Amino acid sequence: MEVYIHQLIIHELVKDVDDSEAGLFLSNALSPTDERAQLLVQKLHDTFVSKTEVLQGYLSSPEDALFPGYFQHLQDQNLTEEAFIAFSRDTMAALQLAIQGVVGAKGGYLVYADYEIFEARTLGIFLVRDTEGVVFSKNDNNTTFNLDATTYLNTDRLAMACRIHFGKAKDGTERCVELIKHAKSQKEISEYFINWIGLERHETSKELTHTFLEMVSQLPLPVDEESGDTVKEGEFREAVVKFAMNSPDKTIDLKKFDERFYQGEAQTETFLQENELQLDQQFHFDGNLMRKFNNYRVYAEGITLNFSRNHYQNRKIEIEGDAIVIRSEALVQKLLALLDDSH
Repeated sequence: MEVYIHQLIIHELVKDVDDSEAGLFLSNALSPTDERAQLLVQKLHDTFVSKTEVLQGYLSSPEDALFPGYFQHLQDQNLTEEAFIAFSRDTMAALQLAIQGVVGAKGGYLVYADYEIFEARTLGIFLVRDTEGVVFSKNDNNTTFNLDATTYLNTDRLAMACRIHFGKAKDGTERCVELIKHAKSQKEISEYFINWIGLERHETSKELTHTFLEMVSQLPLPVDEESGDTVKEGEFREAVVKFAMNSPDKTIDLKKFDERFYQGEAQTETFLQENELQLDQQFHFDGNLMRKFNNYRVYAEGITLNFSRNHYQNRKIEIEGDAIVIRSEALVQKLLALLDDSH
């Protein structure tokens, strides 16, 4: 689904890796929301939601950090153009203070996008940098192509990015901030972004997905609406993974989950309350962990085996002593054909 841009402004944080001092180049006006802006924000959004490791948390109190206070003022001013420009410039000044003295941190362009997708208005802040590349150009005689050096904006690799959901931030009951989690080798760099934004009580997408899957494993198996029979565990797991993978923006909505599997009965809410667990109504899930919920892969002695929960429960795969038995006529035929071809 395409994003709809309400407002867009771009600033530059000027800092080399080896320097401890940082400078700013601040825009005084919004950028045009034309086709190029649409392409840029769409690409940045798509790159963000493709990330697996995402921190999800709350904004700290405005008394504890500058960014949350500026954000609160932006919302109090109903996201007007003047307020949006002031918010972006003020938070850039706060970032300059936060990054001073952090050797190894590098500057770049900060894209502030107030946009809407799936009827949810969101603030996206993306740190992107230039990268070197090559382009083809015809020579003067039009007889061949030259390779010319060029510089372009690398939107596939985000140095830092966060999204703040305006509705959740105003409501205050759910985690409203999503921030890309960097590798442990970049922990210090990640920390200054976390401190700049004022992110607190955060959990990773992997931790939230683990809580969700633990819950699903203990929920009662749903009933098939057509047959009235209880769905088999393997089929349920397969359907849960499919439901997640088809969810917009890699975001699971517990209300829609209950509608899909329990005819709207609040099974998830009841389970979380009874077990004193916390899980937001909507959260960004970890795709790798989700796939492992129903699909297994083992490797030993040069042999790799991939199978699903369904295969095991339907006795397509069984363990008999120290042997693994696979019952599949189609697989036997393919293996025999492969052995014949290898002669």
